[in-house]
Amino acid sequence: QELAMRTLTEGLRYSKYAILREVVENEFADDVPEAKRESFTRKLLPLVGNVFSIYDLSDDNFALSPDYDLLYTELTGAVVLYIEEYGV
Repeated sequence: QELAMRTLTEGLRYSKYAILREVVENEFADDVPEAKRESFTRKLLPLVGNVFSIYDLSDDNFALSPDYDLLYTELTGAVVLYIEEYGV
């Protein structure tokens, strides 16, 4: 069963949208109303593409790696800068 699950999930990539949405939900719940989170995340996603570009999201263990924490921190900073500049 473990081998079958590994084979099924091999090559799946982490979703940039899901990671960014997690940052918005966890770090900016007080700033971005729940009703606006999906549209805010979709609007922000193309603007943070350069942040994602330096990380290998294809690594099956990415979420457990120190790089995930770095990506999360960088995305948090990018969202802070965006909100300061443009608001929600």
